[in-house]
This record gives sequence, C-alpha cells and structure tokens, in this order.
Amino acid sequence: MDSGWLVQFAKQFNNVALLTYLIPLGIGIYRWKFLLPTYRPLVWFALIPGALLNGALAEYGRHVLHNNIIFLRLATVGETLLLGWAYYYAFHSGRSRFVLLAGLGIFLGLASLESSNFAEHFFISYSSFIHLVQSVLLVGAAVAYFEQTLRELRNIDLGQDPIFMVSVGSILYYAGTLLVFISEMRLQDQADIIWIMYIIQFVLLIVFNTFLAIALWHGDQPSDEYTSSPLDWPSPPS
Repeated sequence: MDSGWLVQFAKQFNNVALLTYLIPLGIGIYRWKFLLPTYRPLVWFALIPGALLNGALAEYGRHVLHNNIIFLRLATVGETLLLGWAYYYAFHSGRSRFVLLAGLGIFLGLASLESSNFAEHFFISYSSFIHLVQSVLLVGAAVAYFEQTLRELRNIDLGQDPIFMVSVGSILYYAGTLLVFISEMRLQDQADIIWIMYIIQFVLLIVFNTFLAIALWHGDQPSDEYTSSPLDWPSPPS
C-alpha cells in the first residue's frame, strides 16, 4: 500500500498543529495585564519553546539548514522549565515545591550530562531519554496537582482552574507522545513511518494547545491561593 499520500498529509498537518501555538499565545498577550502572575509562565511557554523553538526555528532548521535538532532540544528544556515554574507557584506545600525543584534539577543535570557525553551526536540525532525524563517529571507534577485539588476540596469550577486545564493537557500530550519518541529512535532509517507516527503527536499537540488556551483565558480568576508571586514579570514582546 502506497503511504506517500499519508506522509504528505502528515507534513501538512504538522504545519497546522504548529500554528495552534498562536492561539494560546494570542490569548496570553491579549489578556496579559489581567493575568495573575502565577499564570504568566504559560504565555512564555507558548512563545519561546512553542511558537519560536518548536515552530519557527525548528521549521527553519528543517527546510533551510536541514537539521533542527538543536532547536528541538532547547524546546524540550524550555517546556520543562516553564511548566515547572507554573507548577511551583500552583503547589501550596513546601514539600511539593521542594520535590518539584529537585526534579527540575535532576532533569537539567541529565540534559547537561547527555549533551556533554554525547556531544558527537548532539546536533545530528535526538535521544528519547530526555523526553522520558521530561514526561515523568511533568506528568508527575500534573498528578500531584490533581491530588492537591482533591485534598483541599476547593469549591471551584475546575474548567476555570488554569493549572488544572494545563495538567489535563500535559498528561494527554507528554504521556501520549512518549511512545512516539521511543519508537522514533528505533526507526531512524524509515522516515516515512516516522512521519506517519508523528500524526499522533500533532493531534495531541492541538489538544494540548486547546487546554492551554482555555487556561490562559481564565488566567484572571481571583484566588487567594494563586495571586502572589515574588517576581516582577516582564511583558512579552509585542
């Protein structure tokens, strides 16, 4: 069976999926002055690892430089740090925050170790190992937030809780795409099959950006638990 049409569909669908980063980004910029400081890392998430690294620069690397590995690696690190930043202020217990910071430290250490030990392949191949660590960390943070929500029994509409929305999207995307990245490493010489598998990732990316857009739309919801942040946040470029 000729899979050429499916590969072409996947490549076009990739562009559609990447464009969905602009939806939460546009909402975040539009509502920036109304967003509680806790939720502003989500705007930077949509801008830097999302629209810039995974989107514009990765596509530039793929089409012009014929290599976009460095941009995808940086996007993985950026996604993890910015979502971790948002979860840090969403967690209420010092223990949860400490575990999260420890996890982020381990992630950065392993990412640095991989880049130094495998410098020969750093720019030409993409290991699924860091994706595994990223998925465990972010899915774990999402589950911890669910547990916190259930324990506190807050009288809120979960559909208007930004971090809850992000957590649902994170579990679907990072857990759902992990198998794709692991399989990719075993199919490096079968580009057509890899592109077809990527369709799963593209669908999940659209779903994730939908939840992210909902989260930012409700990012002005007042809550005594989420309104404080010790940092003065810069405004995103206009």
